Amino acid sequence: MFLVHARSSLGKRGFFQPGLVQAAMSCCSALLGIGNYVLILRMLAPDDFGTYMLVLWLAASFVPILGTGTSRQANRQLAEIQSQEAPRYAAGIFYFLWYRQCRSMLCYCLVYLLLSFPLSWLFSVCRPLLLLMAGLSTLPLLLSNVVGITLRSQRSANLLAGLHLCGAFLSLLLIFIVALLPGQYVGMLLLALTLANTLTLIIAVVCVLRLLPMREALPPGFFLRERLLQGLKHQPLLFVLDVIVWQHSELLLLACLRGASELGCYELCILLSTGMIELAPALASYLLPWLIRYLPGAHDSGLYRAFVKTSSYIALLAVPICLLVAVLAPQLIAGLNGAYLPAVAPLRILLVGCFFSSVATVSLTHLSYGQRKTAQLRLSIGVAILHIVLAIPCVALWGMLGAALASASAQVASAIGSIFICRNMLRQHELCR
Repeated sequence: MFLVHARSSLGKRGFFQPGLVQAAMSCCSALLGIGNYVLILRMLAPDDFGTYMLVLWLAASFVPILGTGTSRQANRQLAEIQSQEAPRYAAGIFYFLWYRQCRSMLCYCLVYLLLSFPLSWLFSVCRPLLLLMAGLSTLPLLLSNVVGITLRSQRSANLLAGLHLCGAFLSLLLIFIVALLPGQYVGMLLLALTLANTLTLIIAVVCVLRLLPMREALPPGFFLRERLLQGLKHQPLLFVLDVIVWQHSELLLLACLRGASELGCYELCILLSTGMIELAPALASYLLPWLIRYLPGAHDSGLYRAFVKTSSYIALLAVPICLLVAVLAPQLIAGLNGAYLPAVAPLRILLVGCFFSSVATVSLTHLSYGQRKTAQLRLSIGVAILHIVLAIPCVALWGMLGAALASASAQVASAIGSIFICRNMLRQHELCR
C-alpha cells in the first residue's frame, strides 16, 4: 500500500538486525500478496478477472498525475527535506502535505467522475458502478503516500514494513471472507480492497500521531514551503510515457478489440511477469552484501566496474528464474486455475522482456541520480512510439500474443537503451576523475 521504503533506526539492539527484520516482513508481505491473487484467481473466471484488473488499472492510471508523492524521486526529496527539520516543523510539513493531498483527491474525484461513464461506454466490460468502486479503492492510497513520506523521514523502515504486512494480512482476510459469501465477486472484492486500504491507513496515521508532536506542529515558512513545492513538481509527460511502456497500456487495445476472457488471461501474464522483474534485483540486494563481505575481489571501488559486476550478478540470477518459470508455466497456471491456460504462450514472450528489465534496474538506479535527463526523455519517447506502432497491428491480428510481443519489444528496447546511457555516463565519470 505504501509506496516508499526507508532505513530504520529502530531495533538496533538484540539478535535481529534492522535490515533482517525489515527483509523478513517484506518477504511475508510478498507471500501474503501472492496469496491474495491466488484466492482471487480461484474465485474469478478469466472474464471477471479481466474486468476486475482493468477497472483497477484505469483507476490507478490517473493517480500519478494528480497525486502528491507518487514517484520515488519525489518521495526521496520530500523525505530528505522533512528529516532535516525539527519534530515540530516535521509535523507541520505532514499537515501541509496532507491538506494538499486532500485537495488533489477532490480533483481526482472530479476528473474520475467525469470520465467514468465515457470509459464504461468505450470498454464494454467495465460497468460504471465497478469503475466508481475501483476509484474509491485508490483514495486511501493517495493519503498513504503522505504517511509513507513522513515515516521515511523519521527513519522508521521497520514500522513501514510492518504496515505493509498489516495491509497484506487485512486484504487476505477480507478476500477469504468474500470467498465464503455468495454474490457478485468483482464488486465485493473491490469493496474488500477499499476496506483493507482504509484500515491500514488509519493504523498508519495513528503511528504518525505517536511519532510526531502533532499538537505542537509549526507550519512551514515561506522558504521551506517553496522547497516542498519544488520537490512536488513533476512532469506529466514522464508519467504518460511510463504508463505506455511499463504499465502495459496495450491492455486498452486488448479490452477494445478482444473479449474479457482473453483480457483476464493477459492480466495474469502481467502479474507473473512483473513479479519476475522484481525478483532478481530483490535477491541481488540481499546476496550482494554477503558476496562483498565474504568473497575477496567482489567489491570494486570504481562506479563503472561496480555497475558492470552488479548487472552481471543480476543477469546470472534472472536467467535461471525466467527459464524456470517459462518451463513450468503450464503447471503453474494450471495449479492456479485451469481456465487460464491460454496465458502460457504470452507469458513466455513477456519473460524475455522481464530478463532485460531486471538487468536494467541497476542502470535506472544510477540514472535517477545522474544528469542524463534529456537522453532518458528521448529514449522514453522513442520507446513509447515503438510500443504504440507495434501494439495496434499486433493486438488487432494476434490478440494477447500480439500484446505480449509489443510489450516485450518495448521493454527490451527501453532496457538496452538505459544500459547504454548509464554505461556512457559512468565511463565519462571515470575519465573525468
